[in-house]
Amino acid sequence: MTPFQDLNIRGRIYLNEQGINAQYSGPSKDALAYVEWLKEDERFSDILVQMSPAIGRHAFPKLKLQNKPSLVQYEGGISHLPLLDPPMRAKPLEPSEWKNKLKDLTDADGEASPSDSGRTCILLDVRNGYEWDVGHFRGARRPEVDCFRNTSFGLSDEKEAPSDPLINVDKEKTDILMYCTGGIRCDVYSTILRQRGFKNLYTLKGGVSHYLEEEGTSDWVGNLFVFDSRLSLPPAAYSNNTVDEAIITPQTPVDTSFARCYICDSQVHELRHRNCANLDCNLLFLCCAECVVNLKGCCCSDCVTAPRLRPVLHGIKRYEKWHVYRDS
Repeated sequence: MTPFQDLNIRGRIYLNEQGINAQYSGPSKDALAYVEWLKEDERFSDILVQMSPAIGRHAFPKLKLQNKPSLVQYEGGISHLPLLDPPMRAKPLEPSEWKNKLKDLTDADGEASPSDSGRTCILLDVRNGYEWDVGHFRGARRPEVDCFRNTSFGLSDEKEAPSDPLINVDKEKTDILMYCTGGIRCDVYSTILRQRGFKNLYTLKGGVSHYLEEEGTSDWVGNLFVFDSRLSLPPAAYSNNTVDEAIITPQTPVDTSFARCYICDSQVHELRHRNCANLDCNLLFLCCAECVVNLKGCCCSDCVTAPRLRPVLHGIKRYEKWHVYRDS
Protein backbone atom coordinates (compact mmCIF):
# COMPACT_ATOMS: atom_id res chain seq x y z
CA MET A 1 0.00 0.00 0.00
CA THR A 2 1.55 3.31 -1.08
CA PRO A 3 0.80 6.72 0.44
CA PHE A 4 0.37 8.47 -2.89
CA GLN A 5 -3.40 8.78 -2.63
CA ASP A 6 -3.02 10.75 0.61
CA LEU A 7 -0.09 12.96 -0.43
CA ASN A 8 0.32 15.86 -2.83
CA ILE A 9 3.05 14.10 -4.82
CA ARG A 10 3.83 14.29 -8.53
CA GLY A 11 6.74 12.89 -10.48
CA ARG A 12 8.17 10.01 -12.51
CA ILE A 13 8.97 6.56 -11.14
CA TYR A 14 10.46 4.05 -13.57
CA LEU A 15 10.88 0.41 -12.57
CA ASN A 16 12.47 -2.70 -14.04
CA GLU A 17 14.49 -5.75 -13.03
CA GLN A 18 17.69 -3.71 -12.76
CA GLY A 19 16.50 -0.98 -10.44
CA ILE A 20 14.45 2.17 -9.91
CA ASN A 21 14.81 5.66 -11.37
CA ALA A 22 12.60 8.14 -9.54
CA GLN A 23 12.10 11.89 -9.19
CA TYR A 24 9.15 13.55 -7.51
CA SER A 25 7.92 16.89 -6.19
CA GLY A 26 5.56 18.02 -3.45
CA PRO A 27 5.23 20.24 -0.36
CA SER A 28 7.87 19.57 2.30
CA LYS A 29 5.55 17.70 4.64
CA ASP A 30 4.34 15.38 1.87
CA ALA A 31 7.80 14.91 0.37
CA LEU A 32 9.26 13.99 3.76
CA ALA A 33 6.30 11.74 4.60
CA TYR A 34 6.96 9.78 1.43
CA VAL A 35 10.64 9.39 2.35
CA GLU A 36 9.68 8.16 5.81
CA TRP A 37 7.27 5.62 4.31
CA LEU A 38 9.90 4.45 1.82
CA LYS A 39 12.56 3.91 4.47
CA GLU A 40 10.26 1.72 6.52
CA ASP A 41 11.08 -0.96 3.95
CA GLU A 42 14.45 -2.45 4.95
CA ARG A 43 15.46 -2.69 1.30
CA PHE A 44 15.42 1.13 1.11
CA SER A 45 16.35 1.98 4.70
CA ASP A 46 19.72 3.47 3.71
CA ILE A 47 18.65 5.02 0.41
CA LEU A 48 20.08 8.46 -0.40
CA VAL A 49 17.21 10.89 -0.97
CA GLN A 50 18.15 14.34 -2.28
CA MET A 51 15.98 17.43 -2.20
CA SER A 52 16.05 20.82 -3.91
CA PRO A 53 13.54 23.70 -4.00
CA ALA A 54 10.67 23.99 -6.45
CA ILE A 55 9.67 27.43 -5.03
CA GLY A 56 5.93 27.24 -4.58
CA ARG A 57 5.04 25.00 -7.50
CA HIS A 58 5.27 21.40 -8.63
CA ALA A 59 8.25 20.46 -10.77
CA PHE A 60 6.21 17.77 -12.54
CA PRO A 61 2.74 18.01 -14.13
CA LYS A 62 1.45 14.65 -12.82
CA LEU A 63 2.44 11.40 -11.14
CA LYS A 64 3.59 8.62 -13.47
CA LEU A 65 4.54 5.09 -12.39
CA GLN A 66 5.80 2.97 -15.26
CA ASN A 67 7.63 -0.28 -15.96
CA LYS A 68 10.35 0.49 -18.50
CA PRO A 69 12.64 -1.94 -20.32
CA SER A 70 15.56 0.45 -19.69
CA LEU A 71 16.09 2.90 -16.82
CA VAL A 72 18.20 5.09 -19.11
CA GLN A 73 18.31 5.24 -22.87
CA TYR A 74 21.48 3.87 -24.45
CA GLU A 75 22.15 2.68 -27.99
CA GLY A 76 21.81 -1.09 -28.07
CA GLY A 77 20.02 -1.22 -24.72
CA ILE A 78 21.37 -2.03 -21.27
CA SER A 79 19.39 -5.14 -20.29
CA HIS A 80 22.39 -7.35 -21.16
CA LEU A 81 24.78 -5.44 -18.88
CA PRO A 82 25.71 -6.93 -15.46
CA LEU A 83 24.53 -3.83 -13.58
CA LEU A 84 23.60 -5.82 -10.49
CA ASP A 85 27.20 -7.01 -10.06
CA PRO A 86 28.89 -4.28 -7.93
CA PRO A 87 32.50 -5.09 -9.01
CA MET A 88 31.50 -4.41 -12.61
CA ARG A 89 30.46 -0.86 -11.79
CA ALA A 90 32.73 2.08 -10.94
CA LYS A 91 33.78 2.51 -7.33
CA PRO A 92 31.53 5.17 -5.73
CA LEU A 93 33.38 8.00 -3.99
CA GLU A 94 31.93 10.16 -1.24
CA PRO A 95 31.87 13.88 -2.19
CA SER A 96 34.91 14.56 0.02
CA GLU A 97 36.84 11.70 -1.62
CA TRP A 98 35.81 12.97 -5.06
CA LYS A 99 37.04 16.44 -4.18
CA ASN A 100 40.45 15.02 -3.25
CA LYS A 101 40.59 12.99 -6.47
CA LEU A 102 40.00 16.11 -8.54
CA LYS A 103 43.29 17.47 -7.24
CA ASP A 104 45.00 15.00 -9.59
CA LEU A 105 43.68 17.01 -12.53
CA THR A 106 46.35 19.61 -13.20
CA ASP A 107 44.97 21.45 -16.23
CA ALA A 108 41.64 23.00 -17.12
CA ASP A 109 41.03 20.87 -20.20
CA GLY A 110 40.78 17.55 -18.42
CA GLU A 111 43.73 16.02 -20.24
CA ALA A 112 45.47 13.01 -18.73
CA SER A 113 48.36 14.33 -16.64
CA PRO A 114 50.99 11.87 -15.35
CA SER A 115 51.80 12.02 -11.65
CA ASP A 116 55.12 11.10 -10.04
CA SER A 117 53.92 7.50 -9.84
CA GLY A 118 53.21 7.39 -13.58
CA ARG A 119 49.45 7.32 -13.06
CA THR A 120 47.10 9.61 -14.97
CA CYS A 121 43.62 10.90 -14.19
CA ILE A 122 40.82 11.72 -16.64
CA LEU A 123 37.50 13.37 -15.76
CA LEU A 124 34.50 12.40 -17.89
CA ASP A 125 31.08 14.04 -17.95
CA VAL A 126 28.72 11.26 -19.09
CA ARG A 127 25.60 13.41 -19.19
CA ASN A 128 24.04 14.93 -22.28
CA GLY A 129 26.06 17.64 -23.97
CA TYR A 130 23.42 20.28 -23.29
CA GLU A 131 23.71 19.55 -19.55
CA TRP A 132 27.44 20.35 -19.67
CA ASP A 133 26.62 23.62 -21.41
CA VAL A 134 25.02 25.14 -18.28
CA GLY A 135 27.37 23.69 -15.66
CA HIS A 136 30.15 21.14 -15.10
CA PHE A 137 33.22 20.27 -13.07
CA ARG A 138 36.32 22.20 -14.07
CA GLY A 139 38.54 20.02 -16.22
CA ALA A 140 35.70 17.75 -17.36
CA ARG A 141 35.48 16.74 -21.00
CA ARG A 142 32.33 17.86 -22.74
CA PRO A 143 30.49 14.87 -24.21
CA GLU A 144 31.18 14.54 -27.93
CA VAL A 145 27.44 13.96 -28.46
CA ASP A 146 24.37 15.81 -27.22
CA CYS A 147 22.64 12.67 -25.97
CA PHE A 148 23.91 10.11 -23.45
CA ARG A 149 22.53 7.22 -25.50
CA ASN A 150 25.29 7.82 -28.08
CA THR A 151 28.18 8.26 -25.64
CA SER A 152 31.30 6.58 -27.02
CA PHE A 153 34.22 7.49 -24.73
CA GLY A 154 36.66 4.58 -24.90
CA LEU A 155 34.66 2.61 -27.46
CA SER A 156 36.20 3.77 -30.76
CA ASP A 157 39.59 3.41 -32.37
CA GLU A 158 41.89 6.37 -33.02
CA LYS A 159 40.84 6.79 -36.65
CA GLU A 160 37.15 6.95 -35.74
CA ALA A 161 37.45 9.30 -32.77
CA PRO A 162 40.88 10.96 -32.51
CA SER A 163 39.56 13.35 -29.84
CA ASP A 164 38.42 10.53 -27.52
CA PRO A 165 40.36 11.08 -24.24
CA LEU A 166 40.41 7.32 -23.58
CA ILE A 167 42.11 6.39 -26.85
CA ASN A 168 45.49 4.69 -26.24
CA VAL A 169 45.49 5.28 -22.47
CA ASP A 170 47.06 2.74 -20.13
CA LYS A 171 44.03 0.90 -18.78
CA GLU A 172 46.00 -0.26 -15.75
CA LYS A 173 47.43 3.13 -14.72
CA THR A 174 44.68 5.56 -15.68
CA ASP A 175 42.15 6.66 -13.08
CA ILE A 176 38.88 7.45 -14.83
CA LEU A 177 36.50 9.68 -12.88
CA MET A 178 32.96 9.97 -14.23
CA TYR A 179 29.91 11.82 -13.03
CA CYS A 180 26.27 12.50 -13.88
CA THR A 181 23.34 14.14 -12.10
CA GLY A 182 22.37 11.32 -9.75
CA GLY A 183 24.61 8.36 -10.60
CA ILE A 184 22.53 6.00 -12.75
CA ARG A 185 24.20 6.82 -16.06
CA CYS A 186 27.62 6.34 -14.45
CA ASP A 187 26.62 2.88 -13.23
CA VAL A 188 25.61 1.99 -16.78
CA TYR A 189 28.61 3.47 -18.58
CA SER A 190 31.23 2.29 -16.10
CA THR A 191 29.98 -1.28 -16.65
CA ILE A 192 30.50 -0.81 -20.40
CA LEU A 193 34.05 0.47 -19.84
CA ARG A 194 34.78 -2.35 -17.39
CA GLN A 195 33.91 -4.83 -20.11
CA ARG A 196 36.41 -2.98 -22.34
CA GLY A 197 39.21 -3.64 -19.86
CA PHE A 198 39.40 -0.35 -17.95
CA LYS A 199 40.47 -1.13 -14.39
CA ASN A 200 40.36 2.06 -12.31
CA LEU A 201 36.87 3.48 -12.59
CA TYR A 202 35.40 5.91 -10.06
CA THR A 203 32.03 7.61 -9.84
CA LEU A 204 30.62 10.40 -7.67
CA LYS A 205 28.25 8.84 -5.12
CA GLY A 206 24.86 10.50 -5.34
CA GLY A 207 25.92 12.47 -8.40
CA VAL A 208 26.46 16.21 -8.74
CA SER A 209 23.45 17.16 -6.62
CA HIS A 210 24.87 15.27 -3.62
CA TYR A 211 28.28 16.89 -4.14
CA LEU A 212 26.83 20.41 -4.23
CA GLU A 213 24.96 19.70 -1.01
CA GLU A 214 28.04 18.37 0.78
CA GLU A 215 30.94 20.35 -0.72
CA GLY A 216 29.35 23.43 -2.24
CA THR A 217 30.78 24.87 -5.45
CA SER A 218 34.35 23.65 -5.05
CA ASP A 219 35.59 22.71 -8.56
CA TRP A 220 32.09 23.23 -10.01
CA VAL A 221 31.17 26.03 -12.41
CA GLY A 222 27.67 27.12 -13.47
CA ASN A 223 24.27 25.60 -12.70
CA LEU A 224 23.02 22.02 -12.55
CA PHE A 225 20.60 20.90 -15.27
CA VAL A 226 17.54 19.06 -13.93
CA PHE A 227 14.98 17.02 -15.87
CA ASP A 228 11.81 18.80 -14.81
CA SER A 229 10.08 22.14 -15.32
CA ARG A 230 12.85 24.07 -13.52
CA LEU A 231 15.46 23.10 -16.16
CA SER A 232 18.45 24.22 -14.10
CA LEU A 233 19.29 25.15 -10.52
CA PRO A 234 22.14 27.24 -9.09
CA PRO A 235 24.42 25.42 -6.63
CA ALA A 236 23.01 27.50 -3.77
CA ALA A 237 19.71 25.64 -4.13
CA TYR A 238 21.32 22.53 -2.68
CA SER A 239 22.64 24.21 0.45
CA ASN A 240 19.19 24.88 1.91
CA ASN A 241 17.75 22.63 4.59
CA THR A 242 14.07 22.79 3.66
CA VAL A 243 12.36 22.68 0.30
CA ASP A 244 9.50 25.14 0.89
CA GLU A 245 11.66 27.79 2.57
CA ALA A 246 14.54 27.72 0.08
CA ILE A 247 15.18 31.06 -1.57
CA ILE A 248 17.62 31.59 -4.41
CA THR A 249 18.90 35.15 -4.18
CA PRO A 250 21.13 37.44 -6.26
CA GLN A 251 23.60 37.33 -3.34
CA THR A 252 24.80 33.97 -4.66
CA PRO A 253 26.18 34.85 -8.13
CA VAL A 254 26.92 32.06 -10.59
CA ASP A 255 29.80 32.14 -13.07
CA THR A 256 28.40 32.26 -16.61
CA SER A 257 31.61 33.18 -18.45
CA PHE A 258 31.90 29.69 -19.97
CA ALA A 259 28.34 29.58 -21.40
CA ARG A 260 28.00 30.22 -25.11
CA CYS A 261 25.04 30.94 -27.35
CA TYR A 262 24.25 27.98 -29.61
CA ILE A 263 23.58 30.35 -32.52
CA CYS A 264 26.21 33.12 -32.41
CA ASP A 265 28.67 31.77 -29.80
CA SER A 266 28.51 34.92 -27.70
CA GLN A 267 28.39 34.69 -23.90
CA VAL A 268 25.03 33.74 -22.40
CA HIS A 269 24.20 35.34 -19.06
CA GLU A 270 21.16 33.22 -18.19
CA LEU A 271 22.00 29.55 -17.63
CA ARG A 272 18.66 28.26 -18.79
CA HIS A 273 17.81 26.27 -21.90
CA ARG A 274 14.92 26.95 -24.21
CA ASN A 275 13.22 24.72 -26.75
CA CYS A 276 13.21 25.77 -30.39
CA ALA A 277 9.91 27.49 -31.22
CA ASN A 278 9.56 25.16 -34.21
CA LEU A 279 7.47 22.37 -32.74
CA ASP A 280 8.88 19.83 -35.20
CA CYS A 281 12.45 20.64 -34.15
CA ASN A 282 12.07 21.29 -30.40
CA LEU A 283 15.87 21.42 -29.94
CA LEU A 284 16.97 22.26 -26.40
CA PHE A 285 19.63 24.97 -26.57
CA LEU A 286 21.22 28.01 -24.90
CA CYS A 287 20.55 31.31 -26.57
CA CYS A 288 21.49 34.96 -26.00
CA ALA A 289 18.74 37.59 -25.77
CA GLU A 290 19.57 39.09 -29.16
CA CYS A 291 19.29 35.80 -31.03
CA VAL A 292 16.00 35.02 -29.29
CA VAL A 293 14.55 38.15 -30.88
CA ASN A 294 16.27 37.82 -34.28
CA LEU A 295 15.24 34.18 -34.80
CA LYS A 296 11.86 34.40 -33.05
CA GLY A 297 12.80 31.81 -30.47
CA CYS A 298 14.08 29.32 -33.06
CA CYS A 299 17.46 27.62 -33.24
CA CYS A 300 18.22 28.44 -36.91
CA SER A 301 16.93 30.39 -39.90
CA ASP A 302 15.30 27.29 -41.41
CA CYS A 303 13.14 26.81 -38.33
CA VAL A 304 11.93 30.42 -38.50
CA THR A 305 9.95 29.57 -41.66
CA ALA A 306 8.54 26.27 -40.31
CA PRO A 307 4.74 25.83 -40.47
CA ARG A 308 4.18 25.07 -36.77
CA LEU A 309 5.76 27.86 -34.74
CA ARG A 310 5.04 28.53 -31.09
CA PRO A 311 5.28 32.09 -29.73
CA VAL A 312 8.63 33.36 -28.51
CA LEU A 313 9.33 31.94 -25.06
CA HIS A 314 10.39 34.62 -22.58
CA GLY A 315 11.66 34.34 -19.03
CA ILE A 316 11.21 31.12 -17.07
CA LYS A 317 8.03 29.99 -18.83
CA ARG A 318 7.77 26.55 -20.43
CA TYR A 319 6.00 25.78 -23.68
CA GLU A 320 2.48 24.40 -23.41
CA LYS A 321 0.95 21.62 -25.49
CA TRP A 322 0.64 22.44 -29.19
CA HIS A 323 -3.17 22.37 -29.12
CA VAL A 324 -3.18 25.38 -26.77
CA TYR A 325 -1.53 27.55 -29.43
CA ARG A 326 -3.44 25.95 -32.31
CA ASP A 327 -6.83 26.52 -30.70
CA SER A 328 -6.03 30.09 -29.70
